[in-house]
Amino acid sequence: MVVHPVAAVDHSGLRDLVSRTARDRGWCEPQWFETTRDDAGTGVTALALRNHPRLVLACGGDGTVNAVAAGLAHTGVAMGIVPIGTGNLVARNLGIGSEVEDAVTSAFDGADRRVDMGLLDGRPFVGMGGIGLDAEMVRDTSPRMKRLLGWPAYVPAVLKGLRSGASRVTVRLDDGPWLTRRVLGAVVGNIGALQGGVSLLPEADPADGLLDLALLRDVHTRGWLVTAGRLIGSRRVDGPAVERFRFRRLELRSSRTKPFEVDGEVCGTTRSLKVEVNPGALVVKVPA
Repeated sequence: MVVHPVAAVDHSGLRDLVSRTARDRGWCEPQWFETTRDDAGTGVTALALRNHPRLVLACGGDGTVNAVAAGLAHTGVAMGIVPIGTGNLVARNLGIGSEVEDAVTSAFDGADRRVDMGLLDGRPFVGMGGIGLDAEMVRDTSPRMKRLLGWPAYVPAVLKGLRSGASRVTVRLDDGPWLTRRVLGAVVGNIGALQGGVSLLPEADPADGLLDLALLRDVHTRGWLVTAGRLIGSRRVDGPAVERFRFRRLELRSSRTKPFEVDGEVCGTTRSLKVEVNPGALVVKVPA
């Protein structure tokens, strides 16, 4: 078990649940590893792999899941997800329920699903990454407000990001031509749904060998109102403010330095990104 010490509110209850579930199936006592400020989970996952485990549980939010996945990539060892963070987008998109007991059961008894991962400037990710508005939203929303309000906590940060101004970007997908757009941000993803069930990348499939791109266009206010109206009506982010593509490799260059994030963790600022898919890199336990 790789556990985020803040995310897991009841350490003893979680540990007892996993130990009991393992015993009921004739497994040995699980080992317990906690993440730290300096190691989000990749390092302790490497330690866990020394004992040749059959299964590694990532217990935390998307950051913990992403770090454990990076440590398990191409090992063939399955990852179970116990979503006890604030976002839990990867778990939701893979059909893993939010109830801890159900998630633990799925980890032990579920089906193996081989999924892709992405690499954003060499940083592995399972869910999504982004530059501009997406990263500003993550950066400017406090964890406390996310816990209290859920996805509506992001609204003030989104409004602030809309006022921060657009960038001129050039984007190249695979071996295609360079495209030029004015955007507020760009999001790449292996999964499609955001908080609240909002579908930003509706065609995203974590096992198709492709990643998806959404460019958040710099359009007039009416364009964003149209997008918001469709979102309220259908939970799908659509309209003139969003342009989508699919790719295996992507290069992006921006006229302005902007923050960027990977699976909910702001990594710094940049004016360029390179993204590529890592097909079938990870085995995840999902509900049978």
